[in-house]
Amino acid sequence: MCELHDQPGLHDHDSLTQTPDVGRRMLLRGAGGLALSGGLVVAGASAAHAATSQNGWPASSSASSIGITALTVSGHSFPAGVRGGQVHTILGYVARRFHSEVEALATPGCWGYNYRVISGSTSLSNHASGTAIDCNAPRHPLGASGTFSAAQVSRIRSILNYCNGVVRWGGDYSGRKDEMHFEINVRPGDSRIAPLVAKIGGATPPSTIAWSTVKSGASGFRVTAIQHLLKAHGQSLTVDGVFGSVTVGKVKAFQTSRSLLADGEVGPKTWAALVVTVKSGSSGQAVIGAQKALTARGYTLTADGVFGSVTVGKAKAFQTSRGLLADGVVGPVTWAKLTI
Repeated sequence: MCELHDQPGLHDHDSLTQTPDVGRRMLLRGAGGLALSGGLVVAGASAAHAATSQNGWPASSSASSIGITALTVSGHSFPAGVRGGQVHTILGYVARRFHSEVEALATPGCWGYNYRVISGSTSLSNHASGTAIDCNAPRHPLGASGTFSAAQVSRIRSILNYCNGVVRWGGDYSGRKDEMHFEINVRPGDSRIAPLVAKIGGATPPSTIAWSTVKSGASGFRVTAIQHLLKAHGQSLTVDGVFGSVTVGKVKAFQTSRSLLADGEVGPKTWAALVVTVKSGSSGQAVIGAQKALTARGYTLTADGVFGSVTVGKAKAFQTSRGLLADGVVGPVTWAKLTI
């Protein structure tokens, strides 16, 4: 783990040499402004309120004054949240797609608002305006390059392309890389923001993961995996590998609980809500489902519900065979490949 992330307020993510769409600046207003002479001196609350972060958004040491709100994605929190409204919609979209398509989020390791300057600079970090997030910081430490596989970078590019220049990735900095980091890269009121928010719609983003569709009458290991995942979510049913009327009813109940169309079919949206990320140390029904799916794919092991070293090894072997990051974690991308 990057030790700077153990103490919020000390970490530093913004590139010192990259030239973004907006310049690095501080707006100094009022008699009690910020004194910038070899460092940042905050001369009072009014000065903090008058400052802007590197990307031109108003920043403040008072989170409430700039509308910082909580951001949680699949149970993983981004302390202490991000700016509300359009920024929240955009960064939440990025985080959800990162979790679903690039790498399952981990706690601790995700970060949001933090009022501070960029290390070695007099400009406020974009975290100070609540317009930046870090994803899985310990796995992608500041300054490190190549922490994502080529396949993962391709998925990150897909997210950035969807965002039409509104979001920048720290892995694209021309100087010191910051591959954990995503930030708003345009000024407030930029003409690209509103159309992007409208496109996102504040809803679960469309996933580029290819999922199978399983429905009434199906049988086999995919149905078995679905039944174990349903049990992991508290649905009571017999795991028999047959998608009969009982399984249809349980799927409908699960879909209703997640505000999905209750059609009793397990398609992309239901799979995305149903899968549970499992890894070393996990146990329970979702692990059994993953173990049985791995066995069905030719990576035979005992389905004992314990994600130990053998399961890790089999998961890594399967991931390698499919060109995935071989981290031994069965997250959404690996689940999709297992059940396609």
